[in-house]
Amino acid sequence: MSFLKDFGQFAGEITGKVLGGSVRVVGELTGSGFVKEVGNSVEKATIATGKTAGQLASGAFDITKGVITQDKRDINEGLSDIGEAVTTTARGAALSARYVYTSGKDVVTGIRDDDPDKAKQGAKNLAAAAAVSVLAIGILDAAGGPNGGVDMADADVELELPDEA
Repeated sequence: MSFLKDFGQFAGEITGKVLGGSVRVVGELTGSGFVKEVGNSVEKATIATGKTAGQLASGAFDITKGVITQDKRDINEGLSDIGEAVTTTARGAALSARYVYTSGKDVVTGIRDDDPDKAKQGAKNLAAAAAVSVLAIGILDAAGGPNGGVDMADADVELELPDEA
């Protein structure tokens, strides 16, 4: 259902602008380009989170609708939306892990090679990643979080797919 996708994107954009904009204002007031950079990253990450949440909600809605109406097309659309959301999330997690690994490695090699600029840049990147992550986790907690919501693994659901028409 595209309404849910659009709403997720819209909510992500509003939240991202509020949170990222607030962090950017702090950067302006303190004269810190680093803090402004974190604000930009928070905005981008929050928009992506909203878009993914909308895609998950749309997929869940389509699957539920398809099961109720016995419409395999709706079920498949829902599974496709959820699959795309999971793929996007996995890619984002992998890119974040690589960024943290590379930044940590820069700190270690900068110290080892007596290159303070490299170590400082690596530490700065780690701090930025941590700041964005803390804000993102705070958003999840406010929304019921991964542990505050319904655990679908505990749900007692039997799903019968209709035969192909």
